[in-house]
Amino acid sequence: MNAVSHVYDVPVTPTMECTVRGRIALPGVVMELHHYRFHGPQGGTFSSSRSFLDLALSPRPGSPRGGYAGSESGTARALGQMIFIPAGESLLTHWGEGEQTSICCGFDGSGLEAEEIGASEAMLQASLDIRSQPVGLALRRIAEEIAQPGFCSEMLAQAVWIQATIELHRYLRCSTGGEAFTRGLSRAQIDRINDRIEQPGKPPSVAALASECGLSTRHFFRQFKTATGRTLTAYITDRKVDQARRLLDPAGPAIKMIAWQCGFESAAAFSAAFRKATGITPTQYRKMMTH
Repeated sequence: MNAVSHVYDVPVTPTMECTVRGRIALPGVVMELHHYRFHGPQGGTFSSSRSFLDLALSPRPGSPRGGYAGSESGTARALGQMIFIPAGESLLTHWGEGEQTSICCGFDGSGLEAEEIGASEAMLQASLDIRSQPVGLALRRIAEEIAQPGFCSEMLAQAVWIQATIELHRYLRCSTGGEAFTRGLSRAQIDRINDRIEQPGKPPSVAALASECGLSTRHFFRQFKTATGRTLTAYITDRKVDQARRLLDPAGPAIKMIAWQCGFESAAAFSAAFRKATGITPTQYRKMMTH
């Protein structure tokens, strides 16, 4: 079976050959046996709209290294025998000449309805070297079934795959202190964002807030929207207006000082934003507070 891979788009180059030796395709996941032949040093970027789990059944040639684009660590690290690449992430890799056989699995989501894998910085680093014996054993069992299909191969592979995804979740949860499994941001992360937003002066940058949460900027935007149902700009504006309401106590500071403290460039900009949110100006709001 030397067909085109259904797991991911294998690049066609004179320096790399890929043979698909077998496949089991199930709803939401495709599992294939790949044999690679690399002619000379290799390098490239792997990215897919589906999550990707790969177990090298033979040694990876040439001390391979990799790192995620936009990762906070900013450095490549050695790739393990088993790696997991979350959907949408870009992994920059380098490896050497030789041959390699792998079982490669491309799948939608996490495979579990109750929990989705979120790409925190800690999880991205842990994903480059998955050292879970249960996950490895499950993938090897699937590889054996692909190589030598038997009675109800697809049904067996589906059962073992469910086991593999559960064990992958458990491993990443343990490796990252549980922060890899959030539907949106955690309460603690939202609290840290609020603390940063309410500090005097201009609001923190998106990069600063993403770093505070241990996420890439792109994933921060997505997780933030999931957690709050708001865009970051709208959320910050609302928090700043709420902060201004508290400061507009009749005995509070001058409106110009409140505008600065809440991060607005001028008293006029503050007044416009406050009026848009409340229907009245800061001065009118303060007068109302005196009665």
